[in-house]
Amino acid sequence: MSHLQIKRNCVVCKEEFIAKSSKGIYCSIICFKRNWRKLQKENNVVIPKVKRIITKEDLLPKHYLSIKEAVVFFEISEVTLRRLIKENNLKYVCLKNRFLFLKSDLEGIT
Repeated sequence: MSHLQIKRNCVVCKEEFIAKSSKGIYCSIICFKRNWRKLQKENNVVIPKVKRIITKEDLLPKHYLSIKEAVVFFEISEVTLRRLIKENNLKYVCLKNRFLFLKSDLEGIT
C-alpha cells in the first residue's frame, strides 16, 4: 500500500478525492463505469443501411426478375402482380419464398 496522499479532482463528478496512486483519475468505481459507458457510446458508430434504387437500365440485361424488379420494369403495381400469381395467370419459379419471373412471360401480360 502506498503512503502517497495525492489530492485530485474526479474526471466525471469533479469532486475532490485522495488518489491511491499517481495515476488515479476517478473517485470511485461508479465514476469509472459511467465514463466507460459514455466513451463506448461515443465510439459506437452506426452506419445506416442505404437501399439501392432500382432503375430500368439496371434491369435490361437480366432475364429473370423478382417481384420488386418486375414492378419497376413494367410499371405495374405489386398488388396486380401478386393477384396474377394467385390466379395462376403467370408463370413463375419459387425459390426459398422468392418469386422469379421470366422477362418474356411478363412482356406478354402487359
